[in-house]
Amino acid sequence: MSALPGSATGDAAAAPASPPVSGIERTVAVLTIGLVLWFGFQTSALIRERRHIAAARANQEPLIQQAQRVRVQLDALARSTLQLAQQGNPSAALIVDQLARRGITINPQAPTTPAPAPSK
Repeated sequence: MSALPGSATGDAAAAPASPPVSGIERTVAVLTIGLVLWFGFQTSALIRERRHIAAARANQEPLIQQAQRVRVQLDALARSTLQLAQQGNPSAALIVDQLARRGITINPQAPTTPAPAPSK
């Protein structure tokens, strides 16, 4: 019995024929895979760096609060010195004058509490 022209007999006819992959398609596929891997690497590096920055900020928070307390104390001392200078104390007047020459001004109405920390 002979094979009909449209029948599927033999090994070559059993497997469907796939079109050959051209060089440009292979290049685009490799470049796409490489780009996806690069974006994944960059994303993981950025996430790791963000964690490190958040940890550094958390470690600095007590130092920032301490610096704010010292600033409030220094401002209170400067206001007291200014009040003494306004009352006629020559030593306090000399201190205020020297601070003014160096560009440091004393605000007599400055707040006595530290400014709130910036939100995250």
